[in-house]
Amino acid sequence: MTEVLSWAAIGTRLERELGEAVYAARRLTPPKLSRATWAVRTRGMGELIVKVRHGDRADEKTRWCADRLPLLGVRGYPVPEFVWHGALGGDWYVAVQQRLRGHPVTSLTGPLLDAVLDLVERQAGAGIPAGDRDFAGYIANVLFDDWDEVWDDAPRACPAAGPLCERIRGWLRPVWGLRLPPTDFTHSDLHLSNVLTDGERITGVIDWDEFGLGTRALDLVVLAFDCDRVGEQRAADRVLAQAAAVAGTGGRRCLVSYRMLAHLADDRREGLPADASAATVALFSAILDRLGG
Repeated sequence: MTEVLSWAAIGTRLERELGEAVYAARRLTPPKLSRATWAVRTRGMGELIVKVRHGDRADEKTRWCADRLPLLGVRGYPVPEFVWHGALGGDWYVAVQQRLRGHPVTSLTGPLLDAVLDLVERQAGAGIPAGDRDFAGYIANVLFDDWDEVWDDAPRACPAAGPLCERIRGWLRPVWGLRLPPTDFTHSDLHLSNVLTDGERITGVIDWDEFGLGTRALDLVVLAFDCDRVGEQRAADRVLAQAAAVAGTGGRRCLVSYRMLAHLADDRREGLPADASAATVALFSAILDRLGG
C-alpha cells in the first residue's frame, strides 16, 4: 500500500482540503492492497479517522454513505459524521470522519445486548429506494447466480471447507432463489469490533464502508457469529432467533449461508493459514448443527 500511496501525499491533500494542519497520523488497520485506515489529530476538529480505499466503486459507495448515514443519525443511531471525502487520483478515494469515543465491544450480554438489538431495530424501514445499493439482491446473486466466484473460493479456504460448502448448498435447496426485499438500512459488517462502548452504553457504530439497503437480519447474523466466536452461545441463539423473526426462517437460512461462504472466500483471498480457516469451519458447523442444517 505504501508503495502506491504514501501518507505524505494523503496528509498534504487533507491539510489543503481541511484548511489546517493534520498530525500524529497512526495506522489503525494492517496494510492491504486496497484500503487502509489512520487516526489523526487536528487543532480545530480534534481527532479524525481517515479511510482510504482503492477501486471496488469506493467513490460511489462513500458518496452514498455520506449522503444517507445522517438518516440513521436522526433516529438516534450513533454514527460517525463525515468531515470531507474526495478522490486522490489513481482510483483512490478518501473519507474523513469525526472519531467516535469508546472502545470495541468484546462481550455482548445483558444490557449491552439489549442496546445493540435496539439499535438494529432502528435500521428498519429505510423508506428510500435501494438502487445500486441493494445488498439483499447482491446476496441472492452470490448464492444463486455464482456472482464474484464466492462458491469457487470458499471451498478452497482449507480442506474442511469443501464439505461444509456442500452442506450449505444442500441446506439452501428448499429456499433456492429466495430474494429478500431491500427495505432496511444495513451495516453489512456489524462485527463486535465495530460497536463501541464506554463500558455502560453504546457510544458508536463504525466502519460503514458497505452501508446499503437490505434486511437488518443480516447484521443480526453477523453479530450472532461473533457471539459464538467469543463463547457466548446463549447470546448468539437469541440474536439468531431475532434474525428469523425479522427475515423468516428461510431468509435467515440464506443470510447465514451467505456470511459463511463470504467469510471463507475472504480467508482464501487474503491467504489466511489453513488452520485458522479450519477453526472457522468448526464454528460454522456447530452453528449449522443448532439450526438444523
